Amino acid sequence: MSAFERQQMMAALMLLVIALFVGSGYPPAARWRREIRIAAIALFFVATAIALIEIAMWLGGQPQ
Repeated sequence: MSAFERQQMMAALMLLVIALFVGSGYPPAARWRREIRIAAIALFFVATAIALIEIAMWLGGQPQ
C-alpha cells in the first residue's frame, strides 16, 4: 500500500467520524444518538492510534 493510499484511508476514516458526530445531532436519529456517539468516539480513538503508530514508525526510520 502506498503512502498516498494510506493517507486517503485515514482521511476517509476521519470523515466517517465527523459524519457520525454530525449525524448524532440529527433529530430523527435521536433514538440511536448514544450508539452513534459511542461509535464515533471509538473510531476517533482507532484513527488516533493509527496516526500515532505511523508517526512512531516514521521517527524510528522504519520503511513503510
